[in-house]
Amino acid sequence: MDEVHSCCDVDHSQHEKFVEQSDSWDKLGITLSGLCAIHCLITPFLAVAIPVLGETFEQPWVHILMAVFVVPVGLFAFYSGYNHHKKKGLTALGVAGLGMVGVGLLAPISGINLFGHDFITITGSLCLVVAHVLNRRACLCHRH
Repeated sequence: MDEVHSCCDVDHSQHEKFVEQSDSWDKLGITLSGLCAIHCLITPFLAVAIPVLGETFEQPWVHILMAVFVVPVGLFAFYSGYNHHKKKGLTALGVAGLGMVGVGLLAPISGINLFGHDFITITGSLCLVVAHVLNRRACLCHRH
């Protein structure tokens, strides 16, 4: 018989496995989103200090490669987290972060020079880090 917990509406018979998997995805999301923000912050300095490296980091393929990992990890972590904790605001923060990273990615590739697309990407990355941290906490039943 399944355990009944008052913390949420989730079937807790597989809860430990879910928390372990969800936690891994959120940790990966925190790492990838943090790397994305660091990349945006250090690239201008690299371009001045080591032009070849800075030029490489500014290439569209670098941003696409990051997005290929950041977006699916975020979508999976926030979707599975929402199915557990049902916190719409937290999930919305994660989706907004993914959207900002996407806009930051697509703006330079499409030739659109949005004001500070790096600012948008950094803000999106920071939103993702915060959302992943909050998602991790919300998936632990004793916290919600």
